[in-house]
Amino acid sequence: MQTRLLILCLAAAAVFSCAKGAERIEFVYPDVFNDPERDTYYYGTFPDGFIWSSATSSYQIEGGWDADDKGVGIWDTFTHEGGHVFNNDNGDIACDSYNNYKEDAAMMKAMGLPYYRFSISWPRLMPDGTAASLSAAGVRYYNNLIDELIANDISPMVTLYHWDLPQALQDHGGWANETIINNFNDYARACYENFGDRVKLWITFNEPWIVSLLGYGSGAFAPGIAEPAMLVYKVTHNIILSHAHAYHTYQDDYKSSQNGQVGITLNSDFIEPANRDLPADIKAADDVLQFNLGWFAHPIYLDGDYPEVMKSNIARKSAYQGFNESRLPEFTADQKLFIKGTGDFFGLNHYTTTLATNGSSDDLLPSQASYWADQDIWSWKDSNWPGSGSSWLQVVPWGLRRLLKWISEEYGRELPVYVTENGISTKDVFDLDDTTRVNYYKSYINEVLKVPITVQPPAMADFQLLFVVTACLAFLVTRCLAQERIDFVYPEVFNDTERDTFLYGTFPDDFLWSTATSSYQIEGAWDVADKGPSVWDTFTHEGGRVTNDDTGDIACDSYNKYKDDVALMKAMGLQFYRFSISWPRLMPDGTAASLSTAGVRYYNNLIDELIANDISPMVTLYHWDLPQALQDHGGWVNETIVDRFNDYARVCFENFGDRVPFWITFNEPWIFTLLGYGSTMFAPGNIVDPAVKVYTVARHIILSHAHTYHTYQTDFKAAQNGRVGITFNTDFIEPADRSKQSDLDAADRVLRFNLGWFANPIFVNGDYPEVMKSTIATKSAYQGFTESRLPPFSTEEKEFIKDTADFFGLNAYTTVYATNETADDFLQSQANYLSDRDARTFRDPSWPGAGSNWLKIVPWGIRRLLKWVSDEYGSDIPIYITENGVSTHDVYELQDTIRVDYYKAYINEVLKAIDMDNVNVKGYTAWSLMDNFEWASGYSERFGMHYVNFSDPARPRTPKASALFYAQVVAENGFPEPKDDAMTTSDGGDTSHATATAVVSFTLSLLSGIVAFVLNY
Repeated sequence: MQTRLLILCLAAAAVFSCAKGAERIEFVYPDVFNDPERDTYYYGTFPDGFIWSSATSSYQIEGGWDADDKGVGIWDTFTHEGGHVFNNDNGDIACDSYNNYKEDAAMMKAMGLPYYRFSISWPRLMPDGTAASLSAAGVRYYNNLIDELIANDISPMVTLYHWDLPQALQDHGGWANETIINNFNDYARACYENFGDRVKLWITFNEPWIVSLLGYGSGAFAPGIAEPAMLVYKVTHNIILSHAHAYHTYQDDYKSSQNGQVGITLNSDFIEPANRDLPADIKAADDVLQFNLGWFAHPIYLDGDYPEVMKSNIARKSAYQGFNESRLPEFTADQKLFIKGTGDFFGLNHYTTTLATNGSSDDLLPSQASYWADQDIWSWKDSNWPGSGSSWLQVVPWGLRRLLKWISEEYGRELPVYVTENGISTKDVFDLDDTTRVNYYKSYINEVLKVPITVQPPAMADFQLLFVVTACLAFLVTRCLAQERIDFVYPEVFNDTERDTFLYGTFPDDFLWSTATSSYQIEGAWDVADKGPSVWDTFTHEGGRVTNDDTGDIACDSYNKYKDDVALMKAMGLQFYRFSISWPRLMPDGTAASLSTAGVRYYNNLIDELIANDISPMVTLYHWDLPQALQDHGGWVNETIVDRFNDYARVCFENFGDRVPFWITFNEPWIFTLLGYGSTMFAPGNIVDPAVKVYTVARHIILSHAHTYHTYQTDFKAAQNGRVGITFNTDFIEPADRSKQSDLDAADRVLRFNLGWFANPIFVNGDYPEVMKSTIATKSAYQGFTESRLPPFSTEEKEFIKDTADFFGLNAYTTVYATNETADDFLQSQANYLSDRDARTFRDPSWPGAGSNWLKIVPWGIRRLLKWVSDEYGSDIPIYITENGVSTHDVYELQDTIRVDYYKAYINEVLKAIDMDNVNVKGYTAWSLMDNFEWASGYSERFGMHYVNFSDPARPRTPKASALFYAQVVAENGFPEPKDDAMTTSDGGDTSHATATAVVSFTLSLLSGIVAFVLNY
């Protein structure tokens, strides 16, 4: 029967689990709440008439925000204004249920649900909120939806108001204007008339507490009004009267023919006394429940009036605050009679529990008056309770049972209670194995079963409104670890068994294993000591540039925690660490005259700590954090920067070169050239010239690199014996159709525009690729430029640039397709680096994705790219993969299976490039050591093998499964052949994977604990 319960409630969610949940669900609470009797799992079934349902609301799923003649809702206005909702998301499309309601009904049918709770959009039905504006299209949509439900044996439970008020009514004051009572009654009447013949359960309002407090008290929700002293009470007064009118209208005009029921849905946490031995805390908890639930429920289900504690508290406080009368408006005697008993059932939305204790408020002035202060309590949640994807939602199953009992005792055992919402959020990550949600439902539903009262359907909520598109799927991930063979699904034309077969073998003995970070992404300490501001400090502090307006001001705090970082690498057995030096930390104004003693000391300490742990530094001189003082003079557009960079490099060689065997002059010059000077996406972001200045910037970078290389060779090579190279980035460019010469040419052309732009001068002949020179010269001429937009190198410069690298650094993550496409760029205004390529690039949507929208998982691409680089620039040139990795969304996930799979597949392709293609790959660097500031994406994307808690000031690092997997690859120097004596099951199956999975899972837990202890000791 329990299996049946899960199927009905959870739509067989557990089918996706690697391991099925145990019969007993255990959540760990503080010791004071460990109550075996209370928390023991209860076996049994619900009454035969018990109703199972799921829930949504109109604005959260419908989309079609301006379809047909729909009017504007307050949430349309609120989201379109910007700055109110995470990521500026909106419900314009949402789940597109306006067009996909049949698919929604099919899902419920597959789940076996007998009911579906949804809401009607008032502005869809009545665009201006009045009966005169009744929309035929709106009526038709909801009739179609209801008919589709009934055709699938699903009964509708309809909410009249789930927060999407017509903007036209809000323009006249919304719920603060008492005329809305009649408007709402007209709206309810139209719903009864058009749909009531098929609807047996009506809910007038969903969570009016939220409407009042967050909509009119704090401004966090639409319509965004913040007046918590008086307006919240006025709004509630009008909502209660609106509910009563809608109830009586149904009773008087529709009940006899339609025989439905009308109720209201209220929301509340359970309020647990902080100390049940203290009468004051018990009273405090009850007072909060009266202020939350009783505010609405007491008038409707008891005596037509507010709870006594509310009336007395607010009257007393209003008096000493100087108000002429209580801020809580009074119902007349007639209104009390009219309101009393206007609910056929009690709808309850419940998610979590809160602790409360007695606490007087300091609210003597009118300006301090507030609904919150009126309660005279302090409330909080215990941080030890399990969390979720929402900061306010902690998992406390027994709270639901206690709340249901409180309602039964307060409002009468005979009152039917419908649990109209209950559920848990997770972060925005694709995860079908939502074990957290399975466990939540199992434990909460079991607590409902324990209640010996009339309880009706748990309607499982879809998601919370402020996270319209973001809080959808998984928080804790419990997938199985990687199998021996990594299988990614590609389009059939690219299913190549020979190419994709896993290769067992090891890397050359001198192969280098490393991980990487960069200064701005991890260091923090943006203004510590005499550090100067960088372009990324300026860029992020301006606001509006980065997701969530995140900055690198603290980041991973590696300026203070570099020893912890080194300990992580030591534990992984890494031989090298690639990091970058912050130019403005070393030279605050970018010149040698401003050399910072504190900056020199920090990098000396870091390098010494690495060497003390047998880890060699691979140092990047420039990873995008240009001193703002130099940007103020034009940055990379100003040719004087060539000398400034050479001075900076010289200082680095002088101070650190005795211990640094590998120097990288620039990281991904293509990125900061195109995104920093060709668009506003990256710093500096205030120079946008993708036609001319991007080529000027690239020219100065190439010259800066060459000067730096020669400086090292001339003045430092003999004593230090290090090597100097440069790191480029590119996707592999796969021809869209290999049977078309035009696509083959397009793919090669894009690679030359991407990689060759910088690599051809340095590794071939000191000059740009011929295809770039000829194409841009031709386009510049017909666009009206007097000379090519690609500035030439002189003969002397070509000789100076040629062969200025000891190795080729390559950052590779993904693959794109390319096809020939002549650009329409005849005007000067149309000139652009991207159109200069005469190619269109795109990604196959069927390739597996990641946390970054640009990153598709295409392992074979890195092998083909390495082969292309080797063929183009010489098989003798050493290639170091200086970055490779995959992102996930911002979610706490230690078993990062996708990253384990990614590394396994990509590293194996590197092994093939060495063993099968004879490519001279000398090292591999995993990006990244830990989660960090991911540039314009802020902290919303995570590339790390160690989880960093950015909400904790201590910035603790915790190993993920990928850290252990990578450590194993490093220890074994690749993928040695499996031993012949692998264990087998009785039926011949290989148990080595299951055993390895168990061992890795145990090791991950053990290592996480050890690292946490060491780093926090």
